[in-house]
Order: sequence, then C-alpha cells, then structure tokens
Amino acid sequence: MSNSINLVTLKNNQLLGEEKWLKIARASALISMIFVASIAILVFVVNLTIPIQSIRNSEQATLADIAALHNRLATYYLTKDRANNLSNIISKRKTLPTSTNEIFNLVPPELSIKSFDADAKNISIVVSGNSLLPINKFIDDVITASRKGKIIKNVSIQELSVDTKHGSYSLSINGKIP
Repeated sequence: MSNSINLVTLKNNQLLGEEKWLKIARASALISMIFVASIAILVFVVNLTIPIQSIRNSEQATLADIAALHNRLATYYLTKDRANNLSNIISKRKTLPTSTNEIFNLVPPELSIKSFDADAKNISIVVSGNSLLPINKFIDDVITASRKGKIIKNVSIQELSVDTKHGSYSLSINGKIP
C-alpha cells in the first residue's frame, strides 16, 4: 500500500500557466511604474528649468500681435478692394470732363455760353452772339466733331432764336456723350 501513495506531487500545468502570467503581470507593472515615474521626474525638471509664466506671457503677446496684424491685413484687403472697384468704375465711366473741355474749345470767341447742362448721357448747350457767322462756325465744328464721334454724337439743334431788342442770336443744341 505504500507504493501507491505518492507524497511528492508533480506541478500542475494549469498552475504553471498561472505563475507565468503572474510573472508577466508583475514585470509589466514594474515597467509601467518606472515609465510613469520617469515621465513625472522629466515633467518636474522641465517645470523647474522653463518657467511656464514666461511662456504664457509670450503666448499672449504673440496672440495680440496676430490680432493686430489681422486688423491691418483686413484693412489692407478692404482698401485694395475699394481701389480696384474705383479703378474699374473710373475706367468704365464716360469722359465727361474731356468732352466738356473739347466742346468749350469749339465755341468761337465771338459767342458766349448762356447755359450748359451735362449728365451721364446727354449734353445741352446754349450759346449767343451778335452775328450768325460765329454761330454757323460753331454748328459746323460741332457737326464735324459729331461725325468723328469722340466728343459728341447725335447732335440736334433745339432752338435758334433772335432777340431783336438787343440784336443777338441764340442757339440751343443737344447731343449724346459717346
């Protein structure tokens, strides 16, 4: 009977597997504890060597500079856009000052301008003088300019009148600005 009883037991395979996992868990816990401790020490050393308040102050200064530059950049783009729009408008608008100056140059010195009216599309002028010869010369010059089409076009005579009391003639013409 003593042969069948074994007082020395062999280690169980399940127990060996559990011990293996326990050793792995202990090793990983030790490694993670060392990792966390080293990161904590590193953060502590960084906090001691680099003052956080100076970084925050420089961050605030940088943000203020960026905000100021943003306002200047917005002002620049707004000004640039307005300048481009104005140049487009100026390039598209009619040359009224040039046209009026050239029409005034067509008026002979013997005639006087009684009224002048100009808008974006039309010009109306009334001249008067003591003789019909300068009025005729003015009509010829305006018609010649109208044929060129640079100053005025579609010229029409509105009225030609005589003031017998003062001995003067008056001419009213209309035209379109090209």
